[in-house]
Amino acid sequence: MNGIGELARGVVMAGIKGTAFDETLPQFGGYMLFGEADAPLYAIRALTDALRERAAGLPPLIAIDQEGGRVARLHRDVEPMPSMMALGAAGELDLTRRAGEQIAFDLRRAGCALDFAPVLDLALEPGNRVIGTRSFGADPQQVASLGAAFGVGLAGGGVFPCYKHFPGHGSTATDSHDALPLISTDEVTLRARDLVPFAHVARNAAVIMTAHVVVPAFDGERPATTSTRVLTGLLREELGFQGVLVTDCLQMQAIAAQDSVSGAVDAFAAGADLLLFSHDVAVALAAAAAVEEAVDAGRIPLARLQEAHRRVANLRAAAAAPLPLDAFPPHRGVGREIARRAITVVRGIPHADPLASVAVSFGGTEPELKREAAVVEELIVPSDPADADIAFLLDGLAQRGRRPLVLARRAHLHPAQAGAIAQILERYPDALVVSLLEPFDVPLFASARHLLAAYGDDEAAIGGLADVIFGSSLASGRLPVSLDT
Repeated sequence: MNGIGELARGVVMAGIKGTAFDETLPQFGGYMLFGEADAPLYAIRALTDALRERAAGLPPLIAIDQEGGRVARLHRDVEPMPSMMALGAAGELDLTRRAGEQIAFDLRRAGCALDFAPVLDLALEPGNRVIGTRSFGADPQQVASLGAAFGVGLAGGGVFPCYKHFPGHGSTATDSHDALPLISTDEVTLRARDLVPFAHVARNAAVIMTAHVVVPAFDGERPATTSTRVLTGLLREELGFQGVLVTDCLQMQAIAAQDSVSGAVDAFAAGADLLLFSHDVAVALAAAAAVEEAVDAGRIPLARLQEAHRRVANLRAAAAAPLPLDAFPPHRGVGREIARRAITVVRGIPHADPLASVAVSFGGTEPELKREAAVVEELIVPSDPADADIAFLLDGLAQRGRRPLVLARRAHLHPAQAGAIAQILERYPDALVVSLLEPFDVPLFASARHLLAAYGDDEAAIGGLADVIFGSSLASGRLPVSLDT
C-alpha cells in the first residue's frame, strides 16, 4: 500500500514554466504547463514525454489552460482559437463541439490530457476583467448548452474537460488573483442563474474546478474552495458530481493572503481532490507535507486521502495516449471560422475599403488590422489616453484624410478612451467602431452609425474581423450579453 506521503503528493498538481525538463522536479500527481509564447510544439511535447517516461507507475496528469482567446498557453503549431464569448456570439452547438475537438487534437499532440476549460461563469458584471470574454455569455441556458458541447468536443478528442469556476465567478468585479471576491447575490437567484451551467454538466463531468469566492448564500464564512457546504454539500451531494474536484491555483491572493498551505489543507478537508499550485514547487511540496501531517494527526481521515487519490489515479489511468506531432487536424481553420461567424453588427454596414481606411487601436501593442491588410495604416494609443495622446491621434487622422476604423477596448472602464472615441465620431460620423473585447462598451457609442462587436483581439479574432470588414464574409453573430441601451 502506498505510504501517506506518496498519497499526499499524488493529490497535488504543480506548475511548470517553460519547456525545460528538470530531473529534480518532485513527482506529483499532476503538472500544469505554462509553456512560452514562442515555444514550438515539439519542445512542449519533449517535456511531457520526459514527465511520463520517468514515472514509475501511472503517468502524471498533465494539464494546461487552453481556452481560446486571451487564455491560451500554446500558440505555435496549433490552431488559433478565439474566445469562448466568440463561440457564444456564434451560438452554434456543432461549431462549439468542433472547437473542442480541434483543441483536444492540439493538446494531445503536445502530450496533455486535461484542459482547464470550458469556463461556465456567466458574463454578468461589466467590470469583471478576469472572466470577461472567457465566458460564453450571460444566458445560463445558452452557457450550459455551449459549455456541454465544448466539453463533448474535448472528450471526444481524447482530452478531459475541466468545467470552471464553481459555483461561479462572473457576477463580481473583484479578481481572485488579487483579492477575495464576495458574491452577495441571494440563493434563489444563484440557483436560477449562476449554478445552472454547472448543474447541467455535474453528473457526467470528469473534472470541475473551484472558485476562490465567498458566497454567503451558501457559506458566509469560507471561500467556496475551502467550504464543505459548497464542495461536498452542494456540488457532490446535491448536484451529483462524482469526478475529480480540482482547486483553482492556491497561490492566488484570494487564498494566499491568508496562507496557501493551510488553505490547501482546508480545501482538501472540504472535499477537493487535487490541489493546484501554479507557481512554486516548494509550496506544493509543503502542502503535500501538510496534508500528510493532517492525516497522521487524525485531523483529516485517511479514507478522505485514499478517496481523493483514487479519483486522481483513475483519471491518470484513463488518459488517452499522445498523438503524433504530424497528425492531420480534424477541423483546420475552425478558429477563424468561429471568429468570422461571431462578428456582430449592432448597426450600420460592416464593410470598409482598406485603401481608404486608417485603424485606430486603443490599448493595442502592435499593428493588428495591418497584419491582415498591409495597406491599412494604424495609429496606436493607450487604453487611457492622455490629452497629448488624443491630440496626436486627432492630428494623425486629419493628416491622413482616411476613414477611421476604431478598435475600442473596454471603453466603459476607460473614460478618456470613451471621450476620445466621441471626438472621433463627432469629426468623422461615418467611422466604423469595433468593440474588441466584452461589448459592455457598446452603449457608449450611440452616435456611431456603424458599430460591430468582435469579442477578442487575439489572432483568430482579428482575422475573422478582417474577413468581414475587408472581405465578403457575412457577419451573423448575436450579442451574448445583456446591455443597458
